[in-house]
Amino acid sequence: MALLLPTKGLILFACVGLTLLAGAVAEAQGPAPLEGSGQGLSYDEGEAQAIDRMLMCPVCPAVTIDQTQVELARQMQRVVREMLAQGASRQQVLDFFVERYGPGVLAAPPKGGFNLLAWILPAVAVGAALVAGFLVLRSMVGHTGQHVATEPSSQDDLSPYLEVIDQELADPLKAGKGRPRSGNRNGNG
Repeated sequence: MALLLPTKGLILFACVGLTLLAGAVAEAQGPAPLEGSGQGLSYDEGEAQAIDRMLMCPVCPAVTIDQTQVELARQMQRVVREMLAQGASRQQVLDFFVERYGPGVLAAPPKGGFNLLAWILPAVAVGAALVAGFLVLRSMVGHTGQHVATEPSSQDDLSPYLEVIDQELADPLKAGKGRPRSGNRNGNG
């Protein structure tokens, strides 16, 4: 009987631990739908998650509020869901957070004013790089209108050069100005 008591306690402890673990996993999956308002208002969870991906966490560097477990991000998620449940549009929710935290809270810069450069400059840079690459390749290939000579033209007078070569081939000692053609520098053969 003494052996059964620790085993029952161990089983009970394991069940409680698994229950707590399952609750933690469920909480980590995402924020629970808004409850307790009693008004019966609903919202689209997909829209709420899309807005969560559009808002940066003010205390976490380069992380949206759907990716972090910081308490401030959870509060922001709850505010998003409350506003959607009250009938606010996506733009109204985003404007609310921009008023509170400034334009840096948006994951993507607004598409207007000075921020328009952030949208246009990358496309211009890619286009300029493609044009530059095309021009470099074109200059490397050469122009098709140019004629490349494969044989010497008749205007070139090669006869003096050919005579020198013939003389060197005929008499190697004379062409070398009297030095023997051995690898020995001392001239001993």
